[in-house]
Amino acid sequence: MSGNVTRTCGSCTACCDGWLQIEVRGHKVRKGQACPFSIAHRCSIYLERPQHPCREFVCGWLVASSPLPDWMRPDQSSMIMLAANFFWQGLPVDVVVPVGEQPKKKALDWLTRFCAENRRLLVYQIRDEWFAFGPPAFQTDIADRLGRGETPWGA
Repeated sequence: MSGNVTRTCGSCTACCDGWLQIEVRGHKVRKGQACPFSIAHRCSIYLERPQHPCREFVCGWLVASSPLPDWMRPDQSSMIMLAANFFWQGLPVDVVVPVGEQPKKKALDWLTRFCAENRRLLVYQIRDEWFAFGPPAFQTDIADRLGRGETPWGA
């Protein structure tokens, strides 16, 4: 954990590198395609970047209260964590999107232990498949949502 030190992105540009499905100024960013405004891993419109999604995006590693260790920065752990992305029966559900094919095993192992110890639920993606970590009813509910063609978070 970073303690009271404010984290910065540093050289990490995972959120702009095509791992999150976003739209920036009318340009759809899809898996494996970087934002068209990301030039050599730098935002060419940073000072004028739009409120949504750029300024509003909350990286689970960056937030001041993040429990994630320093080594779990998205470009180092191969995962972007969206903390408490939604709630299921009053419990927070963290969502992990891979940076590349899948999160690093060490990072996923750390996160599942953390979620188990703190009564948090987890939905994560490996390649194009979603997985749910939590009680059987949660896993079934997420599987049902996916079976209906919905996103895991039901939106």
